[in-house]
Amino acid sequence: MSYTIDYLDDKKIVQVEVNGRVDFKTAKLYSTKAIKLAHEYNCKKFLFNHTKTTLETGVYKIHTDGVDLEHFGFISSNKIAIAISSGKNDSHFSEPTGSNVKWSNIKYFNTSEIAINWLIEDE
Repeated sequence: MSYTIDYLDDKKIVQVEVNGRVDFKTAKLYSTKAIKLAHEYNCKKFLFNHTKTTLETGVYKIHTDGVDLEHFGFISSNKIAIAISSGKNDSHFSEPTGSNVKWSNIKYFNTSEIAINWLIEDE
């Protein structure tokens, strides 16, 4: 598994691109680094590009639910787009349930381009 973290200056987004399988420890590591980079640029928008991630049991193993994100240090005012190769945009995975209701600024997309458009639409 590998990942890269970049600040997209023209879009004011921190992008994390992940390849291969994801484990909790690595997801926490790249999330911590992404948050640190975002603070440097006063950025609150994140793109997790998982289009090249191995999804063994679907989206549930990429550690992007509200509980994991909060554990990693993200806050509910962050706007987070997650791109996965699922064939659908914003499927039922992004519907708030139970304790994740405060995470209304998280959506899943099937391309990073559509995800970026959603992140910058309110500018």
